[in-house]
Amino acid sequence: MGNTIHYFINTNSSKGFVSFFKSNFEQLERVIKLDNYPTEIVEELIGKASSIATEKGYRQEIIHSCIDNSIEGIILPQLKTGLLNIPAYIDYGYSVYKLIDNSAVQDMQETLTKSHAYFAQALKIHDDWEKIYIANMNFAKMNQLTSDTILKILGGHTQNKKGSSVNRLFGASTIHGPTDYIENITADIEKRYFIKGRPGTGKSTFLKKIAERAMINGYHVEIYHCAFDPNSLDLVVIRNLGICLFDSTSPHEYFPSRDSDEIIDIYQEAVKEHTDEKYKEQIGELQKQYKETVAQAIECISKANRYHQIYQEDLLSKINHVKRKQAINKAIVKLLKIK
Repeated sequence: MGNTIHYFINTNSSKGFVSFFKSNFEQLERVIKLDNYPTEIVEELIGKASSIATEKGYRQEIIHSCIDNSIEGIILPQLKTGLLNIPAYIDYGYSVYKLIDNSAVQDMQETLTKSHAYFAQALKIHDDWEKIYIANMNFAKMNQLTSDTILKILGGHTQNKKGSSVNRLFGASTIHGPTDYIENITADIEKRYFIKGRPGTGKSTFLKKIAERAMINGYHVEIYHCAFDPNSLDLVVIRNLGICLFDSTSPHEYFPSRDSDEIIDIYQEAVKEHTDEKYKEQIGELQKQYKETVAQAIECISKANRYHQIYQEDLLSKINHVKRKQAINKAIVKLLKIK
């Protein structure tokens, strides 16, 4: 594994706000939670901690904000330590921010809730889009393709231990639009499979079955969920085998760039010929509606971020610089287990 990988653990999605905090932090021996620290301070803290970790040769996992792609957390696997900032817009039910009369906090939470409604609306459109391809799928061929792929990448490969997994996101719909770290996450993976297909052609089910088989065979699997619909999978990484498979379609469409890269085209293998052409007008209209609705959701996220910036500026104006430096140093000592 490379020394540093980047990913997300939270997403604003069609299912609301979804977090994979527990999956990534529950196995650590020491977790430092920052309560609504301004991004400026969080990035300063993590930047300094990361520099020290790099000097010491520690592997690092950098966690990004699903709002603006800023850095909000870090995990040091070799030390079994991690740090994460919990921003004010995350509503955990009993947050003190519910008791504070601050319009910026309320406005950003309400605006993010609106983004979830737009994403949910987009999912319904996406479901109609999927129905076209589901009706034209050859499921026998799809099942055979899945079985053949599992045999190809896992046949004969087992580890004499219990399999495990961690759940994350490689991307998010941020204020910058769709943002992902696929290239970084797969940088040192020897064999990359690019899954091509259409909505409803079973890409996620295909990935789920491969992840399940890998765990049965005793491997640790990194499971990266779809930021738009977290019930779906977009990327499976089996680092011990140097293999990954990912949904390489819009909005995270990539093409082979290495000799070892390989495409698995589900549309070509298991969908009735000329389906694209036959339903061209209907698909085009659904695609247009979907993109417009997602754009509305992202606009809500951008608006929420502006409220968040106002709130952070107010916080920063009240922070004591000496205490700020002390807090940063204290967190770094704990994170890096400096004696």
